[in-house]
Amino acid sequence: MSNGVKIRAKAAVVIDQVTQKGRSLDRAIEVIGLDKNSKQKSLFMAICYGAIRHYWELQADLNRYISRPIKKKDSVIENLIVSGLFQIKYTRIPAHAVVVQTVEAAKDLKKHNLSAFVNAVLRKYLRTSNSANMVLEDQAIYNHPQWLLDQFREDWPDHWQEICKNNNIQGPMWLRVNRKKIETKKYLSKIAESLNKSLEETGYIGDLDHSICLNDPISVDLLPNFEKGFVSVQDGAAQIAAEILLNGRNGKILDACAAPGGKTGHLLEIIDSNSSVTAIDIDPKRTEIINDNLMRLDLSANVISANILDTKKWWNSELYDLILLDAPCSSTGVIRRHPDIKHLKRKEDIDSLNNTQSRILNSLWNLLAPGGYLLYVTCSILKKENDLVIKYFLNRNTTAIQKNLLLNNNINDVMHKTDYGCQLLPGTKGMDGFYFSLLKKAVL
Repeated sequence: MSNGVKIRAKAAVVIDQVTQKGRSLDRAIEVIGLDKNSKQKSLFMAICYGAIRHYWELQADLNRYISRPIKKKDSVIENLIVSGLFQIKYTRIPAHAVVVQTVEAAKDLKKHNLSAFVNAVLRKYLRTSNSANMVLEDQAIYNHPQWLLDQFREDWPDHWQEICKNNNIQGPMWLRVNRKKIETKKYLSKIAESLNKSLEETGYIGDLDHSICLNDPISVDLLPNFEKGFVSVQDGAAQIAAEILLNGRNGKILDACAAPGGKTGHLLEIIDSNSSVTAIDIDPKRTEIINDNLMRLDLSANVISANILDTKKWWNSELYDLILLDAPCSSTGVIRRHPDIKHLKRKEDIDSLNNTQSRILNSLWNLLAPGGYLLYVTCSILKKENDLVIKYFLNRNTTAIQKNLLLNNNINDVMHKTDYGCQLLPGTKGMDGFYFSLLKKAVL
């Protein structure tokens, strides 16, 4: 059995785990146990991510060529065909090679009795796809579940189609340079030199002086001095948070819901000597990742694994001057990096998240010193998780004052001003979708 066949069989299992079993894409890929040194890993990843990203469109294609639904017990074959359709439509692999290897993959999956069916569907698609006139539902046109399309339309009536389009394009690789160790332009030059490319071919410096956007993603193993903490992988939008919160301010800082520690590291890279950072997250395994990242960066913070709402168990009663709350959310602003979000989230999840966000915000407000600032951040673009959380909070807290972000002008100009903060939509200047709302605690 060729490696190409096995890769396609494994990809079908991963896609099936996400779409039928509700498993995250990262976890499904981890469980499948692909050899990290596999020469066809890039193909495997492209099939998994691509099929998940374009799933509704590919399902519509499949449904044209079957007379009745595929049995649930054979859902892995349904997803194998979906993966084959993706390769035919979106890769440069010769169609005949895709068909042959996908049919063989059905046998590798112990579905010999369905291999002829797989062959028939894919070959019929090749014969008739160019001449077919289809009336597609919105789900297939925009490759999002209907509930999410409805929510995008309601929240962003002038931008929802652009949001969907950008969600279906893989996001670029952003870096955050530790300028305590090297200047940003010099680091970009080092990457270009290591790749034997010009600066223009390699990437560009973002609107924040420490950010770099690469034209093509590369392994962290190829980033110069990555292991020595010269640079971290972090989207350009996520890098804005520390800049907003600090902005000339200092003191005792809390990074709440901090894992995996990107913003913690950023804060530590740019704070002054009079400041300190405490990072808290509920998941012990994820706080281990924070510690690992800080060790690589040669930075230190007080890292706590605890339920942030149970303050009696972790808080020492000393008020914080600054709080960064990166609240748990639907992650609808980072779908282009995590297309499985479209499959895993449900409409009812948003109400639950709204409740959690409000509870955390109310709890942390008691830990903030008078005159202190709290920055509420999510990687969501849904108003129920963003503006409505802040509106509800402000209506019930007379000590809370909404403040302007005072961002770098280039970023300020592309953000959408909302009633209670600012929203960056996915794909804007190559960045992910993020929401920011800055609150100050009144001095009574």
